[in-house]
Amino acid sequence: MNRKEKKKSEGLTLVSAVGGGIAGWFITIGLSIMADTPMTNLYGISILLGVIVGLLWDIADKLNKGSYNDR
Repeated sequence: MNRKEKKKSEGLTLVSAVGGGIAGWFITIGLSIMADTPMTNLYGISILLGVIVGLLWDIADKLNKGSYNDR
C-alpha cells in the first residue's frame, strides 16, 4: 500500500466516524419528533454510538478488502 492509498484510507475513516455521528444525531432528532418528547439528554449517547458504528463499518470494509486482495 503506497502513501496515497494510505492517506485516502485514513480520510475515509474520518468520514465514516463523522458520518456515523451525524446519522446518530439525526436518528435521535427523528425519534424525538415522532415521540413528541425531549431527548436532549440522549444526543451525546446517540452521537457516540453513531461514531462507533461508523468506525466498525470502516474496519469491516477494510477487512473485507484485505480478504479479496489475498485471493
